[in-house]
This record gives sequence, C-alpha cells and structure tokens, in this order.
Amino acid sequence: MEWIDYMIIAAQHSKGNAGHWFRYLRKYIDKYGSLFSEDEVRILFHNPALTPFQRVSLKAAFLEGSPTRLYIQNLNKKRNVSKIHMVREKYEGN
Repeated sequence: MEWIDYMIIAAQHSKGNAGHWFRYLRKYIDKYGSLFSEDEVRILFHNPALTPFQRVSLKAAFLEGSPTRLYIQNLNKKRNVSKIHMVREKYEGN
C-alpha cells in the first residue's frame, strides 16, 4: 500500500477526531521533514475522502514553521516518563 492510500484510509478512520488525524500525519512528518513529495501532498489534498478540517490541517502541516507542523513534530518527541511518575506519586497521597 502506498502512502497516499494509507492516508486516505486514515482520513476516513479519523473523521471527527483531530487527535487521530494528527497522529497519522506524525508518521510521515518528523523533525527532519516530510516523507511525502509535493505531488503526493497535492494528490492527497484534492482527494474527496478528506474533510475540510483535514485539508486545512494537511496544508498547514507542510508549511515550515506553522503551529500545526510544530505540534506534529512535538508528537514525535519522547516524553520524560520518570517525571510523570514522580508527579503522580507526589499527588497520589493527597
């Protein structure tokens, strides 16, 4: 399955859920750039399976420095689990 086909299926599965849509985009956009070519983004953008929100967020995700792109790139960063556990333990007793 090609990336465009995968993203079309992802768009159908994530309708109405922005978080899922951004997680699908995260698979192809990382801190170094995108795995999509401009032509693939254009084809995906014009696909009728995408909702208006998905089209707008797709376009913003491929603009360098946009808040949407930065958000998606931050989804790829590892979380510091030890700090989360420390805070959880601190407030569990209260």
